[in-house]
Amino acid sequence: MSEGKELKEAFLEPCALNWLVDIAEGSERNFPRLAHTETVLSLAGIHTMLLRQLSVIYDLTAHPEHMDGLRAEIASLAADWNKASYARLRKLDSFMRESQRMAPPTILGLKRIMQQPYSLENGTHLPKGAYVCVAAHAIENDPKIFPEPEKFDGLRSFKDEGPDPDTNIHAFAATETTVLGFGYGKTACPGRFFASLVIKMSIVKLISEYEFEFMPGEGRPKSWVVHEFLFASPWDKIRVRRRREKRTCPFQLDNGSSREELVQV
Repeated sequence: MSEGKELKEAFLEPCALNWLVDIAEGSERNFPRLAHTETVLSLAGIHTMLLRQLSVIYDLTAHPEHMDGLRAEIASLAADWNKASYARLRKLDSFMRESQRMAPPTILGLKRIMQQPYSLENGTHLPKGAYVCVAAHAIENDPKIFPEPEKFDGLRSFKDEGPDPDTNIHAFAATETTVLGFGYGKTACPGRFFASLVIKMSIVKLISEYEFEFMPGEGRPKSWVVHEFLFASPWDKIRVRRRREKRTCPFQLDNGSSREELVQV
């Protein structure tokens, strides 16, 4: 296959870089600008999912009383597992949502630069060029909104869902005026649904196959704060081992391999 044909086929592949090329207009249609955009996209989409997975594992290790319930929820769907099953993991949604409430990716949200001057109803004037944002972490830890906000309650959202099993208002990727980890409105993070699916896939695999504990005498690692950003500590260690009891991960390979074969991969 010639190099030219390989390059042409590469640009036909459905990937983020090709999507950026397709929608770029004017000054955006140059290699440095596209490379910069792809770098920002990677920065926003990769480490955030990794750190969220790490935070969820830290919180599960700190609150092992939730582990049996989450495993039971997975087991209840395992017989007919498919992509839609992830949306039915309501307890896991709730736990992930609480984990992000306590340790969000940023303490500020809805960051904007004013394109024109504007005065709020309370008289506060925002001049053109002003950098404005919302205190997202403070809102999500307001006791008037979330009772006992200092307490980690992995089923906080699950208990608020009500009797409708098909509701998704408290899904991990859902946004509310009081839940701003993914932003809000038409500018909310467009990748949050993909991120939710990826994180759930990894957590389902991990808690189905492994058990965790902190190092002797250690507790949940504290998050690092850099400017307004929070990072789960990547330097601390925890103990991980395969579960001694029967391990049942619901994943199946596309080639028809059995669950047991997959477990051995």
